[in-house]
Amino acid sequence: MYSSHKELSTSPSTMSRVIYQGKTCRFVFGEDALTIREDNERAECLLSVLYEDVIGLEVPLALDGHACYTELHIYQKRDPSALVSDRLYLREVLEFSEFENFNTNHRAAMEWRAAIQLQRMRRSKKIFINTPEQIEKLEPLRLLVIINPFSGKKNSEHLYRGIALPMLEVGGATIVKELVTERQGHAREFVEAFDLSSITGIILASGDGIIYEVINGLMARPDWEIAIKTPIGLIPTGSGNALVSSLLYEADEEVHTCAIENAVFQIINGGIKQHDIASVCNSSSHSYIGVVIHWGMTGIVDVESEKLRFLGGKLRNLIGGLVCIVMKRSYYGQLSYLPIEEDETKSPLTEAEGSIHSTNTLKPTTDVGVSDPIPEHWKTIEGNFVIFMALTSSHVTENDMMCAETKTGSGKFKILYTFDDVTRGQLLAKLSESTGAVKIENFHEIHTRAFRLNPISPCIITVDGEQIDYGPIQVQMHPGMMRLYSRVRCE
Repeated sequence: MYSSHKELSTSPSTMSRVIYQGKTCRFVFGEDALTIREDNERAECLLSVLYEDVIGLEVPLALDGHACYTELHIYQKRDPSALVSDRLYLREVLEFSEFENFNTNHRAAMEWRAAIQLQRMRRSKKIFINTPEQIEKLEPLRLLVIINPFSGKKNSEHLYRGIALPMLEVGGATIVKELVTERQGHAREFVEAFDLSSITGIILASGDGIIYEVINGLMARPDWEIAIKTPIGLIPTGSGNALVSSLLYEADEEVHTCAIENAVFQIINGGIKQHDIASVCNSSSHSYIGVVIHWGMTGIVDVESEKLRFLGGKLRNLIGGLVCIVMKRSYYGQLSYLPIEEDETKSPLTEAEGSIHSTNTLKPTTDVGVSDPIPEHWKTIEGNFVIFMALTSSHVTENDMMCAETKTGSGKFKILYTFDDVTRGQLLAKLSESTGAVKIENFHEIHTRAFRLNPISPCIITVDGEQIDYGPIQVQMHPGMMRLYSRVRCE
């Protein structure tokens, strides 16, 4: 254990001085902060920044005399005392000029860059949630970046190159490969064949649809058990951005202000947490999801508002939602589900419910087939549904938080539904309610790890924003299988 303001043996071998604010200074590595002090008897502190607020040290390659001018990039909350606050992007100029030639000064700056990055990573392992296989790793980011140019306002590549890429490079990331998708299914095909040993993580500049493709591509690989644990970082350039918005909310970061910067920052300087995937089986296919299932009004909004994509996510979903509220159609169907209290007293791998989980070599699927009888201890409700959504996290879009208490990686679904007794006023109240914490009459909630939805009236079902063949679906949660970059703190 090391203490604040105590220099570490891991400091660069070249103990160079740095010019900051016109004064000769030295770095001091503390337990939780980097300090720049005057190099004299007073040792006055000129700058102190928490490692958790550091992006990195930018070291230019250009020659400017013998001095090497660098910038320390800092991303700190405007109001550190506030639980949630927007962040300020700061750059502090540091001059390395102790030696007589540029190359030596540049080499000294690069050593300090690596040392700052190492201390930042060490601190992040202590304060942010990390999965067991990641807790001991202190390796620079080597990333596969997948960009969906068709998502949102079709400016994903511009946002990535203009905002995300410069931050990643300053943070010490190496971009091993960039893929700009050309068609639906391209991301899935690519990750299914890509050499994952060359990278430490996958970054998605897109909305929620590419998440669906990447999960299914990883699960289609022969090495799926290892592949699905590849950390995934999300950059919100789509019209939905539900999962990344949920992660930022859980980390007490701003979802609406500088969302791209905040999302990139949790990749550079954060941890890696578990998240759940779920099997979705119908009569013709089996796939995996990681975000949300929609049926009824929200399924129609998800699909029919595609033609309004050019308006952006907020306006698109608002207009689509208002149109559906005015029309207020209902759809007859049945929902059967495993009560959470039953599930917690049983082992889903050993109960005689058609489980195929007899060996780790088999990919996870549903314990109950879509055409199997409903288990006796499950519960069934039926009626005319207006809304049905099965959530794995708090948000359904960056602007719509449905359930504030629903956390990523919880191991269960939050099913939110309404019957046709819900009023237009109640639907409008839910649409306009932004905290996700207000309980509105005629909105019902269920927690479960497995369910069957049997839609009878014609409508639309979407999974992670993708429309699937209409008919009964069998769904089961597989807790903690995937990995996400986040700044959710250790408790």
